[in-house]
Amino acid sequence: MITLNAMSQKDYDTYLSTAVTDYAGEKIKAGTWTEQLAFQRASEEYQRLLPNGIATPDNYFYRIDHNETKVGVIWIAKSTDNPETAFIYDLQILKQYQDQGFGKQALKLAGNEALKIGFKNMALHVFGSNKRAIHVYRESGFEVTDINMEKKLSKE
Repeated sequence: MITLNAMSQKDYDTYLSTAVTDYAGEKIKAGTWTEQLAFQRASEEYQRLLPNGIATPDNYFYRIDHNETKVGVIWIAKSTDNPETAFIYDLQILKQYQDQGFGKQALKLAGNEALKIGFKNMALHVFGSNKRAIHVYRESGFEVTDINMEKKLSKE
């Protein structure tokens, strides 16, 4: 059994210290950003989304705990597209705790928290290369709403 607990400032600082780098890496892997600019752009994106850090209104940060041991984190916020939708900006399960169902459990609990806050829907973005996450989200009832596709060009 897992629980979601509001992040402390210390938890948030620890989360942020790796989140920006991880996000930059995913954008590089997806081919969206160049390696030279990725960290700067990721930092700017986090600053834009969280100008007041953990105290930024309409953002909710949780530790995912199993028997009082941190197994991951989840960040949800009011969607900029629809005020009735909670957007999952990040869900991380620590490597040593993956493949134990914690992601699905965390999504269910996050949905319950979102309902308590007053949201009616939950949405997220997932990188196309993250097959594990796509599987977890589909298993948790998420459906594809938009698809971006890209083709590398070469002279034929």
